[in-house]
Amino acid sequence: CFEVAKLSWIEKKAAAALFAAPPQATYEQALDHFAAAEQMDPGFYPKNRLMLARTCQKLGRDGEAREWRARCLRSEARTPEDAET
Repeated sequence: CFEVAKLSWIEKKAAAALFAAPPQATYEQALDHFAAAEQMDPGFYPKNRLMLARTCQKLGRDGEAREWRARCLRSEARTPEDAET
């Protein structure tokens, strides 16, 4: 949802030309998905916390974005991808 939500108008039109309907998603939907994943297994994936921060920032929720960034930084790296995040 996050990647679709950030598409520009022209990118959505190009996608609509390739598919039957243009992709539809909002940052609110992305936030719901990331939050649901975090609720199921808190701290399971540091990148999920980073995406929560990025999504909150896009929605103008700067305080929440800072909190999620801080949680991401405190997360334990279990994989090489976690360490990169």
